[in-house]
Formats: sequence, structure tokens, C-alpha cells
Amino acid sequence: MGMKVSISGVRGIFPEDLTLEHVMDFTRAFSSMLSDRCALAMDTRISSKSIASVASAVLREYGIDVYNLGIAPTPMLVRESRASRVGAGIMVTASHNPLEWNGLKFALNGREVPADLLLKSSNSSKKSKNISRIGVEHRSSASSIYLDDLFRFLELDGYDAEGVRVAVDTAHGSSRAYILDILARLGFRAVVMDSIAVDPTGSDLAHLYTAVSNGCRLGIALDMDGDRAVVLTGKRYKPDDTLLICLAGAVEMGCRSIAVSIDTSNAVRDLARAMNCKLFYSKVGEANVVDTMLKNGCGAGGEGSSAGFIMAGFNLCRDGLLASALSLSMLDRLDEVMEYSKHYSVRRGKVDAKGINHDKIIDLLLSRHDHSESITIDGIKLVLDESTWVLVRPSNTEDVVRLSVESESIDRCNELYRLYEQMIKDGG
Repeated sequence: MGMKVSISGVRGIFPEDLTLEHVMDFTRAFSSMLSDRCALAMDTRISSKSIASVASAVLREYGIDVYNLGIAPTPMLVRESRASRVGAGIMVTASHNPLEWNGLKFALNGREVPADLLLKSSNSSKKSKNISRIGVEHRSSASSIYLDDLFRFLELDGYDAEGVRVAVDTAHGSSRAYILDILARLGFRAVVMDSIAVDPTGSDLAHLYTAVSNGCRLGIALDMDGDRAVVLTGKRYKPDDTLLICLAGAVEMGCRSIAVSIDTSNAVRDLARAMNCKLFYSKVGEANVVDTMLKNGCGAGGEGSSAGFIMAGFNLCRDGLLASALSLSMLDRLDEVMEYSKHYSVRRGKVDAKGINHDKIIDLLLSRHDHSESITIDGIKLVLDESTWVLVRPSNTEDVVRLSVESESIDRCNELYRLYEQMIKDGG
């Protein structure tokens, strides 16, 4: 597969594609951007502790004090990287990739730093400034601060769910203790159903469906590093539903403009129209959504395909814990919000990228199929009609071509998916 270096960090199968030498190189490159402090956190993969130890050693070698959060989710690490806190952070995780993968995410001043920017300097082993000391590692107490901040931001103190049951699957990941704490503080009764599905957006989540049909009011699934959260409200779900629910909540909190990636359900478009909210589109990728949010003054945004929700006033990254807490606070309004979702079916998948010529595919799709609009800011998105679109783009995190289709019925969605999947294979 090879190591992947992109706006989403660096990741690969450990230790074949991603090695400890890579970890040292990228940490050295990142350290050259820092002053004297850096937060460090990791997910629960078997290899994470070894990688975190190496990253900590390199940082301290370069005179940087390390504030170790231990096992903690990415949104907590990013919030610690704000200038008002530690100022920088490294997260050891491969996020939603399979368990044999691992990787690094970098954050500076409250924003994730694309790893491809570090690639140019990753061969450097020397900092430009003189190193006069060895850094010290400290244990951080950021977890309680993060949760207190979250409850204040959403004004949840005093909320009492009176024992309503919620099924939760954290994939035994880094957000487990924190989502259970959120549920307890809100008065919910957690029904823990942890699986080994590291990517909730690509899993059938049948165990959560069963729990919801057997009396749980809601199902929540998070990925390994807690930046993705999938919320199940009933028998039918798509990852976009989490973003839809959270954006509705954000608008109710006063947000008047939102930004989402182009791989996001039309349900969000319809919600924005109904709530008189401006909508902007970005390339796929958290950093791209954040850039669009900041450029247009958007208070909230996210990615439907990754069930990723971002709220600028709290965290400039996808935050699964924030999304979960906001969704839980909206229980009485979920049925109303989900009306927008029921009109659409979405299917997403991937095709092996080996031998694929992306430019050739784009030309092929443009020439062969009728469409009312084509968008080429990220791969190609063909808008076939008011309810239907197809998106073909190279992945940021895997050696695959991503294919997404949305239409008004599951039958047409599947028909179009099969058609375009074959075209990608033939066109490669």
C-alpha cells in the first residue's frame, strides 16, 4: 500500500510502510515549527504506545516540553494545541484506517497541520536554532478541562435525560472514557456495545440497530480517535445524518452560514434552504472544510461522508464528542430534522487505484453522461438532476478511488453506483 502523506496526516501499515524512522523524521520536521511546548496523545492501537514514546523522545531531544495526554481523542489534542493552551500537538492515530495501520496528526495553534507540508523538511534532522536543554515530559489533565468547556459551550449543565438508554460503540478507541462521561453527566444510561469496527461510516452497525429497535433511544458509534461520530436514530441511516443533526443544532445556536465538503448529502442543502442559512462547498478533507469556513465566516461545517462535524467557536477540527453531545441534547427534535434525510439514498465505496488514470476518468465521465452541472474542485462531481449526483475522486488516505452516489431512491442509487464503478474500472 505504501505510506500516505496528505492533509489528513501521515499514516501507513506499521511497521512495514510507516516505520519508527518515519516517525522520527516527521516529528523532527514538526519540532522545527515549535517553540518549547507540545501536547501528545494516542489512540488505543497496539503500536500507538511505541510510536508515542519515540515522538516524545524526539521532541524532548529538541528541547520541547511534552504534555502527555495519554489515551485521548484527536479533538481533545487539537483543542490543547490552541495558542491559549499548549500551542501545539501530535496525535498518534490512523483514525478510521484498519487496526494494522497507524500514523501521526499534527496540530498548531488550534488547527491541524497537513503532513504534506512537513514532507519537504522531513529529511532535516537539525533545528535551525541552538538547543540548550532537554525537554521534560509532563502528565496533562486536559480531559476534565475539555469536557467542562464542552458543557459550557453547549450550555448543557442541568440537562437531565432521566435514564434514557443510549447504545454506544467506541471500537475500544480513545474516546471511550469521554463519551461515557458525557452520557453520565447528561443523565443517560449507556449501553456499551463496543465492536472492532474502526470506521463507523463503513460498517453496517447492525448491533446498534438492534439496540435501538429494542428500546435504546439513540445509537452512537465513534472511530478510533474520536473525530468521527455516527448517530443512529432508527432503522435507516447514513453518515450524513450526524452532520445534518449537528448543523441544525448549530443554526439554532445562531449560526447563519455553514460549509461542507462536496461529498455531502443534499439533505444538508435542503436544511440550509429551509433555515435561511448560507451554504458553501469545499474539497473533501477536514483542512479544506476549515479553510472554507474561515474564508466565509462560517460558524459550523463538516463532511457528510465522514460523519464529521466542526464548530468554529469550539474546535477547528472534526469533533465526535461535540457532535455526540449536541445530538443527545436534540433528542426531542431529531424526528423533525431527519425529515430532510428520508428523501435521499447515498452509497459510497472505493475502487482499487492501481493503474487508474484520474484525468482520463474525468474526461470519460464528462463526455459520456448527461448532467446539469460538473464540479471539478476535487475529482469530478456530476449533478444529474436536483436529487442526484455522482462524485469520483482520488482518496486522501488510501490508494483507492472514492465513488459516491446520491439519488432519491435506493434502486437508482445502486444502479448508478454499479454503472460508474464499472466505468472507473474500464477507464483505468
